[in-house]
Amino acid sequence: MNYNKDQILDRARGALLGTAVGDALGAGYEFKPPLSWEFPVVFKATGQFKAGEFTDDMAQTIGVALAASRSDLRVTLDEVSKEFHRWYKEDGRGIGIQTEKIFQKVKDFSTADQLLEQSQLFVDSNEKAAGNGSLMRTAPVALLYLSNPEAVGEVASSVSALTHADADCREACIIWSKAIRHAILFENFDGIQLAINELPTFRQSYWNDLFDEADAVSEASEFTNNGWVIHAIQAAYKAIMSTATETPEHLVLGINEAVRVGDDTDTVAAIAGALLGARWGYSAIPERWLEPLSGWPGYKATDLVSLADEITEPIWL
Repeated sequence: MNYNKDQILDRARGALLGTAVGDALGAGYEFKPPLSWEFPVVFKATGQFKAGEFTDDMAQTIGVALAASRSDLRVTLDEVSKEFHRWYKEDGRGIGIQTEKIFQKVKDFSTADQLLEQSQLFVDSNEKAAGNGSLMRTAPVALLYLSNPEAVGEVASSVSALTHADADCREACIIWSKAIRHAILFENFDGIQLAINELPTFRQSYWNDLFDEADAVSEASEFTNNGWVIHAIQAAYKAIMSTATETPEHLVLGINEAVRVGDDTDTVAAIAGALLGARWGYSAIPERWLEPLSGWPGYKATDLVSLADEITEPIWL
């Protein structure tokens, strides 16, 4: 474990900024076929977002982080509920179908109670309730509890449940949040398997089979239904592992690969970017990706750096 303060902060910043750049890069290619390597991945404007602007993926990630700056998410999720509502009312662009249906049912966002209730009701009444909308925003949880992996899992699950209460969604967030924490502290991707090993025994084989399937395919783009949390995590994982190098260039290669998968490109790239950033750090993100970055609530890259610093647990003290 490397307790160097500057390096830990660099990797914590990378988790948050990696989410943002993956989201903003992927936005220009969303709901399109896989992108050939003949074409470079660049920021592109869409009907809703300007070039370099991140979408609902990062906006909700910021909401979780802002809530965490004011309260302990192990104790209450009320501030997360308030931040989600603030974003929904002030902006709300790009909101996922599942999340919006749940938000529309909630009358009072001042506590998390109604949000949790409506999220569970959605799972109970819909066969397809395992979207990727909570996995995309899970990075801040790892920053909050670097010294407490149990808390990472607990909070990742509960924050997911605000809109995605399905067991697959919650466990995907547990695995990815713990993997992000592990990458920040240990500078590798072993946290994925370690997180799976900490799940209930009857769920370990389920997740091991899914990641084995991802290892076996040739391309991340083979996971075509990546609006579903399972294909989203498999596509993000494959994009990371198929481009792996022992240098910080891996961050660029991995995010590029994630953007190229087609369909829900911004979310897959945000998921991949969070873990790649946690491994390689903010310092590995090219300036050409940081300079144009912006989004709700008027944040730029420097604001995200400050937010990451504010919520990262100072384990070196």
